[in-house]
Amino acid sequence: MRQRIEISDEQKERAWELYARDPKKHLLDIQAFLGVSSSSFARLRQRWGWPPRHAALAENALSKAAKDEGGVDGLTKAAAASVSDAARALAQATRAQIGALMDEQRTGGAKDHDKTARRLASYAKTLAAARALLEQESSRLDDTEQSNDTPRRSLHELREELARHLDRIVAEEEAHGRDGLLV
Repeated sequence: MRQRIEISDEQKERAWELYARDPKKHLLDIQAFLGVSSSSFARLRQRWGWPPRHAALAENALSKAAKDEGGVDGLTKAAAASVSDAARALAQATRAQIGALMDEQRTGGAKDHDKTARRLASYAKTLAAARALLEQESSRLDDTEQSNDTPRRSLHELREELARHLDRIVAEEEAHGRDGLLV
């Protein structure tokens, strides 16, 4: 039978401060502060209704930026920074997946070339979307007086353009007598 863990209100408040407002503190440090294991800490967070840590930290950063920068402008800049960070992380993870796929292809571990090509195309779409998001966010911050004459391209349009580009590359590879894979 599991023993119910009791945490004082002061400990709970201090743990929340560490959890939501101090990104340098690791979850292990917070668990040690409360004197609980990681599974117990997960159950406590659920019982207390705490959001995932990244959401709590992001919410804190947004509210702090809104306070520091003066309302909506600060909130917009902070939100753009978190979107940019997320897009960078997505691009980095996608590049790692593409690298792993290419290593698998080089070592001969990939037997189904069609599946590999589809996965590569999917990763390329994801990477293009992350790059487009980064470009869009940076242009929003840099060019606040941008003209409304040129409409922004949608994600769907960017994906279609990337698909056309990849189809052209595959066709060129096949014309040179290769199997069309980008390895």
